Amino acid sequence: MTNYDELFSLNGKTALITGGTGGLGSAVALSFLQKGAQVAVCSNHPEKAAPAADYAKKLNRPFLSLACDITCSDSADHMLDEVDKAFGSIDILVNCAGINRLLPAESYDDETFQEVMELNVHALHRITRKVGTRFMIPNKYGRILNLSSVKSFIGTTEHYIAYCASKGAVNMYTRQLACEWGKYGITCNAVAPTFVYTPINSFQLDDPVFYRKLTDRIPLGRIGKEQDIAAAALYLCSDAASFVTGQILCVDGGLTSMQ
Repeated sequence: MTNYDELFSLNGKTALITGGTGGLGSAVALSFLQKGAQVAVCSNHPEKAAPAADYAKKLNRPFLSLACDITCSDSADHMLDEVDKAFGSIDILVNCAGINRLLPAESYDDETFQEVMELNVHALHRITRKVGTRFMIPNKYGRILNLSSVKSFIGTTEHYIAYCASKGAVNMYTRQLACEWGKYGITCNAVAPTFVYTPINSFQLDDPVFYRKLTDRIPLGRIGKEQDIAAAALYLCSDAASFVTGQILCVDGGLTSMQ
């Protein structure tokens, strides 16, 4: 009989989460720790990993928080050296790092557009390629999860031109990498949330008019919670999803079904 506890367990796995000190990255880190993984997070603000570090200490589980600018190849290499030194391998990569700049399309200058694409797409590939070639391909095992968005599927009257473009690219990148790296025993998937309440978007979600306009379009009548994304990440990064690759999972309360 299949042991489903083992299928959903991350015992013995090492996970690296970029942007792992942000709202969603932190939630994923906590969930992975709870399910048995040793976790490394990297971001421009490693000091914000204190809650996850405290939780790891409580569980007596290895945890590492590192400063890294993943738009810089040298910084990424240094960070991976530190993870390698501490853990010896990386089995799971979760690409949570990302940015948005709210400007109307007609005002989006080249430099700002490039800034969004550089982190959301180019840096995602940089860290994925480095982790894949250094750890996953030699080990013939890997779970890669990218953070996409429902805005990769649907447009909006708000100012998301570069963000939507970048997340659409993430979707196709996910599908293509799944095709190329499947032969190495590596899966690559993405989660596409609708709005999830985090400090970065609280200025929008604390506006009752904006909030009501948003939830009126969601069949389940609420926005996402961090645990909704973390639970999806747990599934896609566990061996329960060993036959799932190249998929974009909308964690959106049914929003995209209403379009």
